[in-house]
Amino acid sequence: MRIDSLTYLSTSLVGIQSNQNGIARLNQQIATGLRMQSSKDDPISAVKAMELSERIAVRTQYAENQTKGELDLKYENVALREMGSVLNQVRGLLLSASSSQTVPLGSAYSAQLKGAFDQLLDLANTRNTAGEYIFGGTATNLQPFANGSTSTVPAATTFGGAPPPGPAVISATREIQIGSSQRVQVTDSLTGALSFTDAEAGAAIIDAANPAFVPATGRHDVLQNLAHAITTIAAGTATDENMQSYISIVDVAARKLNEIEQRVAGALTEIKSLRASSEAVLLLEKNALSDLTQVDKAAAIVELQSRQTSLEAISRAYALTSGLSLFNYLS
Repeated sequence: MRIDSLTYLSTSLVGIQSNQNGIARLNQQIATGLRMQSSKDDPISAVKAMELSERIAVRTQYAENQTKGELDLKYENVALREMGSVLNQVRGLLLSASSSQTVPLGSAYSAQLKGAFDQLLDLANTRNTAGEYIFGGTATNLQPFANGSTSTVPAATTFGGAPPPGPAVISATREIQIGSSQRVQVTDSLTGALSFTDAEAGAAIIDAANPAFVPATGRHDVLQNLAHAITTIAAGTATDENMQSYISIVDVAARKLNEIEQRVAGALTEIKSLRASSEAVLLLEKNALSDLTQVDKAAAIVELQSRQTSLEAISRAYALTSGLSLFNYLS
C-alpha cells in the first residue's frame, strides 16, 4: 500500500502533538502529585473521589469524637475512683469515731472528716482539660455543687448544673456521635449519687442531718450529713443512731458512684471496640482515594522519558521527510 507524503506528514504532526500533550500532562502530574488536574480528565474517577472524600471527612470527625470521648471518660473515671476512695476513707473514720470517743479524739476524727468533705466537694466540681465541669450534666460551664456548711452549722448542698428542673436534672447528660448510628454518653450528673430518696437507695434510711426528712418529697444529702457528722463528732454529741445513719448514707453514695463508674467503663470499652474497626475502614478509604487521585511518580517519570524519546524520534523523522522534494530527488 502506497502512502502519499501529505498523509504521512499529517499523521506525524498528530503524533508530535499527542506526545507534546502527554509530556505536558505528565509534567503537571509529577509536579503536583495528582493524577487528575481537573474533573474533566476522568469524570467517573472524579465523582468516586468526591464521594470517598466526603466519607473520609465524616469518618475522620467520628474518629476525633472517639478520641475526645475517650479522654473525657478516662478523666471522669479517675475522678470517680478518687471519690470512691474518699468515701471509703470516710466510712473507716466513722466506724472508728464511735459515740464513746472522748472530745479530743472526736476533734481529731472531725478534722480528718473535714479534709475528706473538702476533697469530696472539690472532686464533685472537677473540670477537664478544657475547663468543663464533668459532673454538671449538660451544663458543663456551670459549677455543679456548692455547700456552705460551717464548723457548727451543716448546710444543704445546692446543685447549679444542668438547668432542667425536677427529676430531669438527675439524668441530664451530654452525648457525642462516635459512629453513623452510635452515640456515647461522656458526662454524668452526680446529683443521684450525692443526694437520693429512700426509693433510690432501695431502703428506708434515717437521716441524721434531717430528722424530719419525708422520703416521698425530700432527698438524703450526702455532703450535708457529712458536715453534720463533723459537727457532732467534734462536740462529742453523736449518738450510735447518728453514726449508723452517716454510714448508711455513705454506703449508698459509694454504691451509686460505683454504678456510674461501671457505666463509664462500659462506654470506654464501646469506644475502643469501635475505634479499631473505624481506623481499619478509614485506612482502606484513604488508600482507595490515593489510588484514584495520586500519581505513581516513578511510573510517570518512566512514561515521560519514553514519550520524550518518542517525540524526539518522530520530530527528527518529520524534519527529514518534510525537507525532501522532487528537485532534491532529481539532483
